[in-house]
Amino acid sequence: MAFNRAASNEQRFIHTRRVDEAGEWYALDNAAIIMPAVANRVTTSLFRFEAELDEPIDFDAMSAAISATAARMPYFNVTLRRGLFWYYFEPCEGAPPLYPDSPSPCQDWDINRRGTRLLRIRCEENRVAGEFSHAMTDGTGGLTFFKTLLANYFLARGIDPGVELGTGAWSDILAPHGADVPKSADAPQAAAPDTAPDTAHAHSAAPDEFEDAYQRHFPRGLPFPDTAPNAFHMKYPLLERGCYRVIDGTLSTSAALVVAKRFGVSLTELMVAVYLSSLQRLWHEAVPRPRESFIAVEVPINLRALFPSRTFRNFSLFVLIGEDMRLGARSIEELAARTHYQMKLEYDRMSIAKHLSRNAGSARSLAVRIVPLGLKDIFARILFAKFGETMLSGFISNLGAVKMPPGFAPHIRSFGFIPAPSQTTMTNASMLSWGDELRISFGSLAHPRGLERYFFSTLRELGLRARVRCRLDQASAVCPSEEEHHAVLS
Repeated sequence: MAFNRAASNEQRFIHTRRVDEAGEWYALDNAAIIMPAVANRVTTSLFRFEAELDEPIDFDAMSAAISATAARMPYFNVTLRRGLFWYYFEPCEGAPPLYPDSPSPCQDWDINRRGTRLLRIRCEENRVAGEFSHAMTDGTGGLTFFKTLLANYFLARGIDPGVELGTGAWSDILAPHGADVPKSADAPQAAAPDTAPDTAHAHSAAPDEFEDAYQRHFPRGLPFPDTAPNAFHMKYPLLERGCYRVIDGTLSTSAALVVAKRFGVSLTELMVAVYLSSLQRLWHEAVPRPRESFIAVEVPINLRALFPSRTFRNFSLFVLIGEDMRLGARSIEELAARTHYQMKLEYDRMSIAKHLSRNAGSARSLAVRIVPLGLKDIFARILFAKFGETMLSGFISNLGAVKMPPGFAPHIRSFGFIPAPSQTTMTNASMLSWGDELRISFGSLAHPRGLERYFFSTLRELGLRARVRCRLDQASAVCPSEEEHHAVLS
């Protein structure tokens, strides 16, 4: 009996869906519980995926695709609510609406405002974008929703994927039965994937798709990781409220891999080294000399590669790659080698388990659970300052190669991935590849563009020429869609 009660209590931490006299709701996962306390209309917690298609968006088909995707993944179609002790997600009635796009993505969206969904779907001309709150999901989960949305859109347009969706290489596309996706009146019938559960009820989705995987893999009795020193932060004036500048650099994936191989590192490690090189130039140029002598780049890691899970909620942590500027400037070769070995030391199951133990254990503490939500918010902000962005100068997130079924791929010109805004680190980066196109996107709330300028200049010195474009100009409205490298970054 005692064993059964213990097992039941364990499952209560893992399974996030609840049904009680008030109806259906979802508990926040371990990584999400801090986000409502630190999010606002500027640091919205939203990150973004976008795709440019080969023709203008059919809004009727896209609306049908949104409905089908939200029905298949109902744990995404939620709004944030406050309880006495915890935040929780409440399912929304109806499908998410379709919004026009903006030159400033990921802005003007307050997840703490009652009725605001944790995602926003936007369209303009050929481009469709999905913006997702980190309170709800991480990059892997957001990309799954976005790829499923695109698949349902193409199915609604009568385009055959050419493969069976939902299995094998396409298991991250959760398209419903073709009958559930309304077709355009003149669209031919596409092959219907036979993969999804009945979408009539929210609970039809498999529970492991929205479990708290941090709690499933919670390791007991491990020591906590060492606390990193405070990191150097750029002290720049902010852009006007509501402005979030995005600078995209597009280059050849194969050429970048050749350079990474020359250095004996992975593509991610190469880009982290370039990021560190850019930060160290900013540090040495700063007047007066910064008080913090460490520069550190956060590299998010997908824990599903280390701890098996099918969750589409948050399940990621990070590795910090740092350098002490008191030792002097390092060459890009030195930074690449040191980044490689730091990643080797930190990115292993045992080292990551220490972070899991610290982060997931707090939610199990009775002393934490009985503290009213207002006090939890205060402590959450303090903890976020101590163990969050204070320890990093910026981050770069690499989601790797994006793939779509052969029937859909010819209709997609490009993919993009834009990081969530931060008023502390100010400028951050994310990257992915689509075919031989590697796109690195910097999102910034800062007026100066020094970090971006040094980053792409360093790539050029390595023989990698990027096509750079800016979406939001500091002074006026919008940059031209394509500008010369030096003009965009000056």
